[in-house]
Amino acid sequence: MQDYTLSTDRLAYRVKGLRMAASVLHCGAHPDDEDIGLLSYLSHKYCVRVFYWSATRGEGGQNRVGPYTGEALGIYRTWETLAARSNDGGEALFGPFFDFGYCKRSIDAFSKWGRETMVREMVRAIRQAKPMIVVGRWLGALSDLHGHHQAVGEALYDAFDADAKPDRFPELTSLGLPPWQPAKFYLSTDNTGGDYSAGAALNLFGRLNPELERNGALRINTGEYDPISGMTYQKMAWLAYNNHKTQAHGMAPASGDFYYYFTLHKSHVPVPKRECEFFDGFDPTLAGLAERLPGSGAALKDQLRMVVRAVDEALGALGAADPRAAGFSLMQGLTLLREAIRSERGSDTESMYRQAVLLSLDERCRDFEDVAAQCLGLELEGLSNKSRITPDSRISVQVRLWNHRGAAIDELNFDLDVPTGWHVEKSRAAAALTELMLDCQVTAKPTDAFTCPYWLRSARNGFVYTWPDDATAGRPFSEPELRANCRVTVDGTALTLRRPVVVRQAFPGGYREFPVAVVPPIALQPQLIQEFRPVSQKKQTIEVHVAAIDNAEKPIVGNLRLDGPAGWIVQPECIAIALSKLGDSVNGRFEVELPADILEGLYILRCNCRIDDQDFSYTVTPVRMGALGLPGPPTASNCSKEANIIAPAEIKVSVIRTAWASAQSCAYVSGVTDEIRETLRRFGVSFSELSDGDLAHSNLQVHDVIVVGPNAYLLREELRNNAKRLLNYVHSGGTLIVQYQGYGYQNGEFAPFPFRYNQPHDRVTDETAKVTISDPNHPVFRFPNKIAESDFDGWVHDRGMYFFGDWDKRYRSLAKCADSGEEAKGGGLLTCQYGRGHFIYVAYSFFRQLPAGVAGAFRLFANLLALPSARLHERAEFLKQLDLFAACEEEQLIAAARLMTESWYADGTVICQEDDVGTELYLVYNGVVDVIKTDGGLKKIVASLGRGGCAGEMAVIGNVPRTATLVARGDVELLIIRGDQFKDLLKANSLMAISLLEILVKRLTQAKP
Repeated sequence: MQDYTLSTDRLAYRVKGLRMAASVLHCGAHPDDEDIGLLSYLSHKYCVRVFYWSATRGEGGQNRVGPYTGEALGIYRTWETLAARSNDGGEALFGPFFDFGYCKRSIDAFSKWGRETMVREMVRAIRQAKPMIVVGRWLGALSDLHGHHQAVGEALYDAFDADAKPDRFPELTSLGLPPWQPAKFYLSTDNTGGDYSAGAALNLFGRLNPELERNGALRINTGEYDPISGMTYQKMAWLAYNNHKTQAHGMAPASGDFYYYFTLHKSHVPVPKRECEFFDGFDPTLAGLAERLPGSGAALKDQLRMVVRAVDEALGALGAADPRAAGFSLMQGLTLLREAIRSERGSDTESMYRQAVLLSLDERCRDFEDVAAQCLGLELEGLSNKSRITPDSRISVQVRLWNHRGAAIDELNFDLDVPTGWHVEKSRAAAALTELMLDCQVTAKPTDAFTCPYWLRSARNGFVYTWPDDATAGRPFSEPELRANCRVTVDGTALTLRRPVVVRQAFPGGYREFPVAVVPPIALQPQLIQEFRPVSQKKQTIEVHVAAIDNAEKPIVGNLRLDGPAGWIVQPECIAIALSKLGDSVNGRFEVELPADILEGLYILRCNCRIDDQDFSYTVTPVRMGALGLPGPPTASNCSKEANIIAPAEIKVSVIRTAWASAQSCAYVSGVTDEIRETLRRFGVSFSELSDGDLAHSNLQVHDVIVVGPNAYLLREELRNNAKRLLNYVHSGGTLIVQYQGYGYQNGEFAPFPFRYNQPHDRVTDETAKVTISDPNHPVFRFPNKIAESDFDGWVHDRGMYFFGDWDKRYRSLAKCADSGEEAKGGGLLTCQYGRGHFIYVAYSFFRQLPAGVAGAFRLFANLLALPSARLHERAEFLKQLDLFAACEEEQLIAAARLMTESWYADGTVICQEDDVGTELYLVYNGVVDVIKTDGGLKKIVASLGRGGCAGEMAVIGNVPRTATLVARGDVELLIIRGDQFKDLLKANSLMAISLLEILVKRLTQAKP
């Protein structure tokens, strides 16, 4: 809620700003992109209006202070932006673009947002702000370090030129936004010195940069002292920047010089080679507006100069204890301004900017009225007895004008702006020297137009919000539902005051003011908004719980039901509900039967409640900001800000065709919050959560698979301390699946073999990027689901991040992908054998894909979990082809495979030496091994063993020295079994022992001369 009562210093800024006409528009991609010192410097030193336009509301950013993500986070970051602007003196505008997360190039952003759409929305911002100066935060180059940044930079060049063409975007003109051409276009210049530790190109140090001391570059010093506020402009800036709390920004304000540099890209006014200020080349005061209307000549300029002189008189009077004299000077200036506007409206001036200039002067009239009233001590407030109203219900509103300094009021009229169709009953008016008051009863009409942030009222068009065709578009929030107006005449000058109607409440820690919100009489809240089920030949059931919550202050009687797709059976058909008062709730339980042989796909269950022959099917999800210092998450009773997301009450059911390995014990090591375990629970896959104590002391070998969550190694110290235990778990036969980890993962001995990330780390941001399967025959792509490249269709947000950049040859890359124009990256899915177990690093974003119901991701993740079973069966199939194991049953083959260790040897590596004591049996799994014997002092290759070759049987059985040296020819993979384990196999399997004897006899026979 905007603070309409001004302190003396803020009043001084407002009065000073009345003499200025020039405004500045600063454009970025995200709410925290701004050159924050620029805003505080211009808004406080020159008192011009400074707008910061953010293409997005930062929905894809992090949230370090609460649970909100996506659209809810966008609301929260809008509040943070308004708090920042309250500190730095700027104003906020937004684009309609949804922040879908990081991308690398502008083409990626434009593919989702549309280049022409972005240009149009920037033109909208230019016409709303009517700036004389535009400052682009980004250059539109790869050096911007983010595709969103680059897109904003590129589009702004076009938007700056486009707005001078009246035939461009005529739909904006029809909305009351006539063309406007800014005078100058600057670009922020990187003065980081290469330090990007706090984000892309944030000016942290404000150093004096000799390289930028050149013609065409403008330097400002935000370390200058502001005598009104008692601090430097940069101190104000850092205090403002610290409001971006979700992004964990924290800057310590400090005195001293602080420099920003800006490059002049284009100017429509003559400027010196070396500028000293942004306003070089034109008059930034009200009188300068006349230059936009050359046909009006000196007359308009003279009139506006008189207005400026009246403001200067007000400034001179403002220092007194009683600022009423300043108020009377401002009313004189207001009268002069109104006369100038009437004269211009009656003239025949021809200029494409005439309408925009008149709109600008009208806006300045409203500013004069507001500031003059402040000086005179006139304060308007509109208070409601409730913050929520339901259709066809009533609230009480009291409109009051406080006359704090006893101004002589000649005439007074109250009015109340309400939505069309609402009824206002004025019940009482009172007047006194210090206060004048009007009481009203306001009744809302029956409607389905509920109060919701305007950009969320309709479904998004891809990654672009659907906006209303009115003046609300681009503003932080829409105008409140109710607004109090007061027309008061003082000393013959009429002033119109406008304030939103709010409810004012105290709560522990302070007070709050909420505008009146219209909500549906009943809210329906499913316990879960997404369900998952497998494709099945049998019928399946889902238990659905829906809470119905009374938002009205009267009893509600109705029927709750759940509507499903054709062929789905919902029981019961409806549930009668009766709610007696506001806040009451009741839970409805439904059983939903899915038909047999249901096809893979997304299905919708819709919740509905019928009340008095009208259907209501809405969820009301509050987004709240807590008050500083209060413990715990914000609640309805203690939040400082609140907005409601009103959306259809529905449950998405993803039916997915996937097979799962049976009888596996799985464990999970949590990292950042993810929904993988809860999602897979619906398929009968359960995980044991490993605590810090479990990591340190439990028997990890009881688990077939351990999955490590995203960034767990960075977040959990005990995981880092016990990383060796996890590697030992793998070496002893376990399977470890590690999801993406940040840079710190490469600094410790956390993985079986060496690797490193590239700087910056490899990531693939295009969720549609082609994925090439490197080894289609690998078990990861064959068991229990056959994986094809089509299983990478329909992914959301991205492919993955923190791909390995370089890795040891013992890792095997299983898939490759890349963003357009880049080389394929194979470090996103790697596996290796380590001892008897398997290690998998997976940078692909399963933590996003599984909760989103991406079918192919389920199948691939199921295969990753099944890798222990798949590799055992693969080894068993391999052993079955060998004479030594040919007589074994499948169960015996699986047992033998389970005992084996897989080892990799580089070309030329000596595997074992002649005459050494033999304790291991070797089977060649892949590659070639040379058998070398010493004869007369010379070493000679007597045999070469390919896939399936066996060596070491005699040494293991006879406890005799090895008769030959084994050397890897090329890279080789061996299956190795210890001698004692091999003997146990022979004892348990007589047929295998006979097969071994036959092999040895044959070998001895072949060795005879």
